[in-house]
Amino acid sequence: MLYIREEKINIFLENLKKKFEVFSLPEKENHSGDSFKKYFFPPNEEILPLPKPPKKFILFGLDLMDLEALTYLDEIMTKPKEDFYYWQRRNQAVVIGLIEEKIDAMPGGDVVFEKIGGGYRVWFENKKAKKIIDENKDFFEDLKDTENSSTSQNEDKSIEVNSDDWQKLMRQLLLDPELLANAVEWSWKNYPKIWDELGQKCLGCGVCTYVCPLCHCFSMGDTISLDDRCSRCRKWDACTLPNFSKVAGGHNFHPTIKERYYNWFYHKFVRAYKEYGKSQCVGCKRCKIQCPAGIDILEVLKEILREYQNNKS
Repeated sequence: MLYIREEKINIFLENLKKKFEVFSLPEKENHSGDSFKKYFFPPNEEILPLPKPPKKFILFGLDLMDLEALTYLDEIMTKPKEDFYYWQRRNQAVVIGLIEEKIDAMPGGDVVFEKIGGGYRVWFENKKAKKIIDENKDFFEDLKDTENSSTSQNEDKSIEVNSDDWQKLMRQLLLDPELLANAVEWSWKNYPKIWDELGQKCLGCGVCTYVCPLCHCFSMGDTISLDDRCSRCRKWDACTLPNFSKVAGGHNFHPTIKERYYNWFYHKFVRAYKEYGKSQCVGCKRCKIQCPAGIDILEVLKEILREYQNNKS
């Protein structure tokens, strides 16, 4: 197992810039809404004419929740059919995680730096990651040779996320995706009060979808330029927006904000469970931080669960 000292990380990244474009995410405490998603699934991209593959790049700084989300998004973009445009970018990237939790296995990405003492234990398991490490071996040392080796062997190996109380509570709820799925689906007909209230509160702006690392809905459209060049683009869409469920002829399957906001919850906690066996959420808190209406997804779920369990008892 290899080790990199904390003071060497910035120098390591500067060295990578000689061969790659290097992008870094905001620190965990600043989950600003700028998730990793845009690097593999851009907000707006031309898909026809067929785009050239992007240059190889480094994406640095994903925390444990984002690494989990990336692994999940990889699964989403593979089943039932592989998303060509997503994987064209994903395969060109080397993703480097930076985490403070203690882990026993790779949580996702290509390289993971796990905090230990004054540096980081280095995890990697694929060929492109090994190549990066081998080409920059001067920045790494054998973990056994560091003064932190004894600490690394004795530290607690739990994988509890280093997060605030909100995130801990949210991730605790996510441990039972079946309960969440049943409760959310039950609530539409049996506890409409909460959706009436949320329908009055939600602005229908779509920001919760845009900042979520797992939401992946999109729309497509063709454009013709003045020089008769035709192109097809896809761009992020959100099920809380009024045109998302609008079809030819003007009919809208979800004409009210209440219906659209419930659909967002349904996709995350009901449909996702039915398709993947887990909720489409990792508890990153971005939607709560960025919501201009102050809607708290955790408080919504807690209220739904309370009513559901009271009615089932």
